Formats: sequence, C-alpha cells, structure tokens
Amino acid sequence: MTGIQRKDDDEGARFDLMAAPGHLLRRNHQRSYEIFNRLVGPDITRQQIALLIALSRAPGASQNELVHLTGFDKSTLKEMLGRLVAKGWVDRERDPDDFRAWKMHITSVGKDVLEQRIANVRAVQQEIIAPLPADLRPVFLRCLRILIGLESPNAEPESEHVGVLPENELADQSNSSF
Repeated sequence: MTGIQRKDDDEGARFDLMAAPGHLLRRNHQRSYEIFNRLVGPDITRQQIALLIALSRAPGASQNELVHLTGFDKSTLKEMLGRLVAKGWVDRERDPDDFRAWKMHITSVGKDVLEQRIANVRAVQQEIIAPLPADLRPVFLRCLRILIGLESPNAEPESEHVGVLPENELADQSNSSF
C-alpha cells in the first residue's frame, strides 16, 4: 500500500482523472510545452511562433483577422503584438480604409526568427504525436479540430490538414498554439 487510502463512498474519490478530457488535455498541454521548450527554446513562446506563422501566411492582417487565424483572445493578442513590435519582429500600420484599425506585418527580423526555428517547430509537432500509431494521427488531429469548432463531425475530413506541417509550407495549421 502507498499510504494513500481511497474512499469509495466519496464522490470525488470515484472521479477518474484518467477518463476526464479536461485533465488529459491539460497534461498533454504541459507535455507539448516541455517538448517545445526543449526543441525550440525558452526564449520564444508557442503563441509567438503561431502569431509569426499567421502573419507570414496573411501579411497585412488586422487584429480581428489574427484573432480568427490564431484563436487568441483580443486582449492577449494586443499585448503579444505590442511585445513583438518592441522586439522588431512585427510592424503595424494604420489601415487606410479604416483609420481605427491596424494592419500587421512580419518584419524581416521576424521572418529570420521564424525561419531559424521552423524546422524545430515541425519537429515539436512530430514528437507530440509520435506515440500515436501512424493511422491514428490524422484522426487525432481531426478530433482536436472538431473540439475547437474548426470542423464539423459530420463533414468529410479536410485533406489539407491530413499531414503535420508539410515541408513546402511554413505551417499547415491555423487556430493553434504550438
């Protein structure tokens, strides 16, 4: 015995954490964070990489468009953009059609940061799903997209999302934080 006594008459004691999606997602989130830090480094976050990828795929995107592309909430995105502008990785300019709005662009420095790390970002994605059998990887990714509302469970799987980060593109994923 480990010294921990289980009470079967206690509702909390009957709750199985290993069958709780929220708990399992949190543990996998921690695992992905650790893999990212080991392979990409602690000096850039998964969210910053996701934002740089989104800007490389959608130059001149507005903050609202970036919210949609990344899945970040507006206040988080605004703070993150401020930090990336301060680092010189992102530039912003007033939208000539709507003076209240900004258009965002990845700078050459930001492109260099992304290019220096993108191979490791791909390696992170591969390592995250490596324990899964190859035939379950696309199913797992599809289930994740269904859970966040990017795909309908009744629709045919989108072929553009079958692989993980193809070599010929910076990223094949939106609405994700690496």
